This record gives sequence, C-alpha cells and structure tokens, in this order.
Amino acid sequence: MTDTTARSDPRGVAFALLRMTAQDEATHHAAGGDGPPPANMTMYGTLTSALRTWQDSGTLRPNALLLIEWLATEWAGYRRQLLGQDQERFDSWLGKFGDEVSLGQRHAHPAGPTCMELLTVVALDRSGDRPQERAARLAIPFLGYLRAGSELEDAREIALSFALWAGADLSALMQDDADRIAGYTAARTR
Repeated sequence: MTDTTARSDPRGVAFALLRMTAQDEATHHAAGGDGPPPANMTMYGTLTSALRTWQDSGTLRPNALLLIEWLATEWAGYRRQLLGQDQERFDSWLGKFGDEVSLGQRHAHPAGPTCMELLTVVALDRSGDRPQERAARLAIPFLGYLRAGSELEDAREIALSFALWAGADLSALMQDDADRIAGYTAARTR
C-alpha cells in the first residue's frame, strides 16, 4: 500500500498507526526500556496528514469515525486475546481500565472517557446488531466530543489514544517481535 493510499483510507491509516506504535513498543522493550516509548513524530505526522486530507475533502467526521472504529475494534480483539478470550475477565478489565482513565483525566476536555465509551460500544457489540445501530452508538459520543473549529485536533486526540493503547497490546501479543508485528499488520491491510 502506498503512503497516499494509507492516508486516504481509514483502515490503512489504522493499521499504519498500529504497526508504528507496536513496533515502537517492541523496540523500546527490546532495549530494556520501561514505561511507554518516546513519542513517534512520524506516526503523529501520518495521522495528522490523513486527518487534514479528510478535512480538506469535507470527509473528516465520517472517515475519522471509521478510523476510530477500526482502532477500537482491533484493540478490543487484542485485549480479549491477552485475557485468554475470557469474557468475564474482559468485562472486568474494561470496567477497571475505564475507571482508571476517567480518574486520570480530569482536565476540561479529556479524550480518555470518550475513548472508553467508544470501546464499550465496540466491545459489547453483538452479532445481531445492525450496522446502522452500531454506527449511531459510535457517532453519538464521537461527534459529541468534537468541538467546532477543533474537529481535527479532537479526532486526532481520540485516534492517538486508541493507537497507543492498541499498539502496546499488539506488541505484547506478538511478544515484542517487530517482524511479527509487520507481518500481522501487512496481512490485515490486504
């Protein structure tokens, strides 16, 4: 996939962000680093470029929502695998992590609680739900988070949160192996 294609396709952007974030995690852990890896300005630039492209074409809101849905869906899947596909453990983790995020983000416009609301919609989605119902349940908190005149920045904040969280879990699933991460993300974008 070319860089131009990745920037214009929400799915391609999602997997580019996941690959970069997970590989940063893998490299950081391989070097013995604790905590999160340093900020990746290439990943930030890729996301910002995609959002600007969508904003310029008048498709920021729907494409950013699709991007965020991809990231949330992947993250829910990674987390379920890390927890051994145990729904009860996943539900418990979701509640605890959501509480931690809400308590930790006490500023005027926190992205974390909105991310947790979006993740909950994805995580509790049942196969019988119609796509339109799921889209509406995702759109309500997402569009409610976007402030007039700051849509790009607000969408970026939510996407970055998901990319960082999901990338860390993808790296853990792939045992911090950069080649496995690259292979997985390449296979998912085909």
